Amino acid sequence: MIIIGIAFLIGAAAVYAQIPPSAEVLPAGFKVETERNLGGSMIIYAKKPNENFPKPHMDQGVNLEITWTKQPMAEQVLSMLATQPEDPAGRNPGSATREEPCGRQPYRDGVLSCRKVITPWIGGGSGPELVTWRIGWTGKGPDGLVGVGVNNLCGSKETAMGWIDSIIPKITKKK
Repeated sequence: MIIIGIAFLIGAAAVYAQIPPSAEVLPAGFKVETERNLGGSMIIYAKKPNENFPKPHMDQGVNLEITWTKQPMAEQVLSMLATQPEDPAGRNPGSATREEPCGRQPYRDGVLSCRKVITPWIGGGSGPELVTWRIGWTGKGPDGLVGVGVNNLCGSKETAMGWIDSIIPKITKKK
């Protein structure tokens, strides 16, 4: 009987520690592709088309990832993440795509990382370079780490930051 009571308390704590369902956290226009509760972690993966995408390139859509991971040492992990140096600019292996760092900084009780991804036009005819953003935030949430990542956004960095800023209070339980 005691074992069942302990299991119930652990299960109740795990439910409390998760992020809210996708319907409560996703910005307008995003459609859920995956929403999984894996016990010690939870992930919401959603997608939406880019707006004003350059015509010769194929739009793979804006990817949005929201995560929670049970992590009793969240403060230490964030401290290490904040002091870790950014990866330098360079090409992706086996690709013409290159990435440039655009900042890692403390942000809203977490750490914000930014990469600018540049893909040249390859193919017949001519086309502009494709410039997209990969921006991620990691912070402390209920009993662990929470994160928001925007990838493949063709548009302004401020758009991605608006999405991230709207999600942070929903997953950290802070207003």
